[in-house]
Amino acid sequence: MAPLSRIGTPLCLALIAGFLIVLTGCGETGSRTVDQIRVVDGAEQCALPGKAFARPVKIELLGPQEPGLLGGKGSRSPAAGSVVLFEPADGSDLKVDPEVVKTDEGGGAVVTVTAGKTTGDQYLRIIPKDAPDRSVTLRFITGMQIDGDNEQYRTGSVSAEPLSVKLVKPDGSPAQGVAVNFDLLATAEGARTNAKILTPTAVTNADGIAETEVKLGDRSGVYNIGISVVSPEEGFLIQNKTVKLLGFNIISVVIAVLGGLALFVFGMELMGDGIQKIAGENMKKVLQFFARNGIVAVLAGTLVTAVIQSSSATTVMVIGFINAGLLNLSQAIGIIFGANIGTTVTAQIISFNLSGLALPAITIGFVITLSKKRTVKGWGESILGFGLLFFGMMMMSGELKMLADFPDFRNAFQWFDCRPAAFGGWMPIGAVLGAILIGLVATVLIQSSSAAMGIVLALAAGGLINFWTAVPLLIGTNIGTTITAMLAAITANRVAKQAAIAHTLFNLFGAVLMLVLFYVPYGPQRIPVFLYFINAITPGNVFAPDPQNIERHIAMAHTFFNVAVVLLLLPFINQFARLCNWLLPIPANEKIRIQPLEPNLLSTPSVALKQSVSVIRMMVEDSWKMVDQAVNMHFIAGVSDADRYKALAEAEERIDAMQAEVTAYLVQITRRQLTEPQSELVPLLMHCTNDAERIADHTELILQLTDRLLKTGKKVSLSGKKDLRKLWNVLDDQARNTISALGSTSPEQIKFAMKDERRLQKMAAKLEAAHTERLRKGKCQLANAVIFIEMLGEMTKIGERLSNIAERTPEIQKHYIEL
Repeated sequence: MAPLSRIGTPLCLALIAGFLIVLTGCGETGSRTVDQIRVVDGAEQCALPGKAFARPVKIELLGPQEPGLLGGKGSRSPAAGSVVLFEPADGSDLKVDPEVVKTDEGGGAVVTVTAGKTTGDQYLRIIPKDAPDRSVTLRFITGMQIDGDNEQYRTGSVSAEPLSVKLVKPDGSPAQGVAVNFDLLATAEGARTNAKILTPTAVTNADGIAETEVKLGDRSGVYNIGISVVSPEEGFLIQNKTVKLLGFNIISVVIAVLGGLALFVFGMELMGDGIQKIAGENMKKVLQFFARNGIVAVLAGTLVTAVIQSSSATTVMVIGFINAGLLNLSQAIGIIFGANIGTTVTAQIISFNLSGLALPAITIGFVITLSKKRTVKGWGESILGFGLLFFGMMMMSGELKMLADFPDFRNAFQWFDCRPAAFGGWMPIGAVLGAILIGLVATVLIQSSSAAMGIVLALAAGGLINFWTAVPLLIGTNIGTTITAMLAAITANRVAKQAAIAHTLFNLFGAVLMLVLFYVPYGPQRIPVFLYFINAITPGNVFAPDPQNIERHIAMAHTFFNVAVVLLLLPFINQFARLCNWLLPIPANEKIRIQPLEPNLLSTPSVALKQSVSVIRMMVEDSWKMVDQAVNMHFIAGVSDADRYKALAEAEERIDAMQAEVTAYLVQITRRQLTEPQSELVPLLMHCTNDAERIADHTELILQLTDRLLKTGKKVSLSGKKDLRKLWNVLDDQARNTISALGSTSPEQIKFAMKDERRLQKMAAKLEAAHTERLRKGKCQLANAVIFIEMLGEMTKIGERLSNIAERTPEIQKHYIEL
């Protein structure tokens, strides 16, 4: 880590220096040059003659477009201190108070408007004194009052309250007998043919009121109704005053949003699976083999997470590697750092407006998936997943965009709206913490930060949340995604638990850092410095009255947030590891429990198969040690020891348990998507497992022969011991060569093992013949001779078991390399 520290410290200093340089602009003042007028509120209002319009007119004057910090389209500064004139236009008799206003620090101005005596459409011109060519004109309507605008009803029903229009003459008396036209206007989704205005033309009654009812269509959304009054003789000329009726079907909306989310998540997983087939499933092994150095570990974590489209899956694999003894804590932390960067790739992909490619991608991808070639099928799944991802995103965005017009929904999102209440104000801390909590809870429930980010992007695209709110939400998703690693580590060893803690601490540190940066302002608009930086490097101005390119801004914020935190903590990986060890120390007398057959490794079949080979090798070693004790310490030595017998019996039970575990593990591996070599390897390993277990079974048979021999009152003769040791040396050499061959790539041990097995068979046959001859000549007792010959048989059978394993080892070695 010394080289990493030497790299990281100057890098951190450079980042801090750059940050201070950025902050030097905090004292700048707003522009006085007016280039654009934004009407915040107050246009298109109706009022009766002589009455004030209900809402004041609010405007913002903005300066010219300023280039971004690192390119992009930049933003506009408020035109503070500019003089604005408000003048009635086209003969209108509107009254404005005040008529001349100087904009405040945020370029804003507020005036009240009162209706005159002239009825019909009236116009107000807003003129910047220093830039009259940038003036805008607002329409107001005098003599009309509307009831029923923006009301919400169930789809397919007739509006419970009529849409009512009241017309009043200049003298304040009701305008009776005037025709009012109601037209169903086309919307973004096109005219709704099953919606209907029951009275298209209504005539005002004695109270000046004309009413109609509207039958809403069967789709949720906004139904725009145009109201026109053309009666010059009565003093009314009103062109298409638009009112809205809101149709809502909660069941259809929920189904559409959840269906879109399901397609999004499925598409994301399918695309990740397809990329894995293209890149090779062994790509995941990058996590183990490239985690030796901190920087490389970060790059490995980034790459793998970007491919499998899930930081949760990456961290779960890391937990599995640690629990299996394949990674240490420092290496795991580096990968976790990289996973946080890699997970931002999903948001980057979906932030581009590629929904037009969704259906073609689904069609093309599906056709390609019909191929039986793994790589070609992988391309098909990737394209199909891409299409489903964007189609699901399109469904969610469409429904949520529709909901943005509903006051109840807009009000619900106001509870955690993080936009400052006034120009230059602070982000409300309560709303910020609430948004972080919502992002956290949503991610915990969905178990996918990428899916949660998809929802955030859909909400932003639908206009339900702004950039100020989206960034705290994405911080919450970063914290929430750590729950998966925490759950995976519950049954793992303490080092794996420390890694899960490291993941949580890393994301909490990032959240706290960002929380602080929310209250470090920059520029005349006093925008938080991080948000300003993102806006400066991303095309479009997300702080404009009509936010531009908000999805790209959110994706860029997600990426740069995680990259910045990684750069800050990368030089301190070892210190970070020590902090985790301090928070969850490992007792000095506690041995770290290693679980080679780690369930979390099953998602990486290549690694899981290698772990199975390692365990089988361990089984053969342990079985051979048991046979060694039974032959040399008991049969040849002529010793019967109850305690040792019990220990060997317990060891045999452990071998039996290991066989069951390996077999079950291999069965679970077969349920995963395997390559052809991996599928061929599984039955070979199952046979090897059985042979390793049966070698251990011979221990009990040898001990039984020992007891039978001792009951005769005799022990193995000196010549018998000499013969058995000769045979034993060959068998021992065969066992060692077989064990060495398992998990290696060298063919030499296999050749030696097979050669030993042939020697063993010949030598056993000679010894059996010689002993039979001694028996015939009466040089030994029958009972002892039978036991000796049975012992030769046991050793021969053990050699056959070892030979079975050795015969399968070339195929294991071949596939082991391909893994």
